[in-house]
Amino acid sequence: MSNLPTARWGALNDAQRELQKAFHDVRVRHPKLDAVLEQIHPLLMPHSESNIVYIVGATGTGKSTLSRYALNHFYDQYADLAASDFSAIPVVNVEAYCDGDTRHGFRGLYEDLRTALQEPAPERKTFIEEADGRMTLRPTKRMTIRQLRKLVEKGLKNRRTKVVVIDEAYHLLKFAKGSAVMDTLKSLANTTGTKLVLVGSFDLFSLVDSHAQVARRSAFVHFERYRPERSEDCTAFMNIVLSLQEKWPLPDVPNFVAIWDELMTISLGCVGLLKSFLLDTLAMQLLNDGRWDYGFLQRAAMANKLRAIIEQEIVSGEEEIEEALYGQSTWDSKRIAELRRRMEVSRA
Repeated sequence: MSNLPTARWGALNDAQRELQKAFHDVRVRHPKLDAVLEQIHPLLMPHSESNIVYIVGATGTGKSTLSRYALNHFYDQYADLAASDFSAIPVVNVEAYCDGDTRHGFRGLYEDLRTALQEPAPERKTFIEEADGRMTLRPTKRMTIRQLRKLVEKGLKNRRTKVVVIDEAYHLLKFAKGSAVMDTLKSLANTTGTKLVLVGSFDLFSLVDSHAQVARRSAFVHFERYRPERSEDCTAFMNIVLSLQEKWPLPDVPNFVAIWDELMTISLGCVGLLKSFLLDTLAMQLLNDGRWDYGFLQRAAMANKLRAIIEQEIVSGEEEIEEALYGQSTWDSKRIAELRRRMEVSRA
């Protein structure tokens, strides 16, 4: 017979939903996140030739949280431009959602970009097309993908947009073949001078074209998970658990810190998966009139039977992009030490 708690399972009431949402909205800034922000900063400088930056990570690493922090980081970076030109929108964020229409996926992306650029009443705008000496007005709904693209290019230039962040960017793969997507993004960056930051899973690696011209202007940054074999990762993960525990919205606070290592194992070192696990236990506690029961851990763990599949996906993805990640080098530490010695001797 099961010894799991017999809570009053059902829908959360309004007050419980507010508590659940409060914990859901908790964001923890942690070392792996800061490391990504530090790596992408030089890549987005005006004269860097990395026009497209890929931020890739495992399912559940916390890429949505990363996107929010990255946006704040970019806003701060271009604060002077925004203050000097009220019409400027230096940073734009959109999501490459997939609505089942594989033929016109870029249409939705371009329309969302126009909205993010705060174009007044974009649905009422018309596109002026000249052909054979005749001027034709085309309403937005009748515009071709190419015409929408031209309007986006114009908007990015007029708004002096420096960075476009595309979240859930792996959905771009459903719009067209990887090479076609890469050509589209590369040309958009080239014609507008806007840096593109694509955030998504390891599937983004499939977007890299084999042509040297594309690879030369692209950079990968790995949003890593926490590894149990690294002592610094263990310390950081324990502090993350502590930070989340301190934000627990109920008086009966479970001592999650005491089992941080088990939580690290079950979440595969991914902060997003950890957060999902804790949210499940919180929902159970809320439905149990706020009383904690250790059986909630078992119930939440039982919901993680797909963990093995996720782990395999993570391991495969990490192996695939290992050589492409920004910051990794063919020069190991020993070789760098030798290069340093030679450079310092030459200077002397």
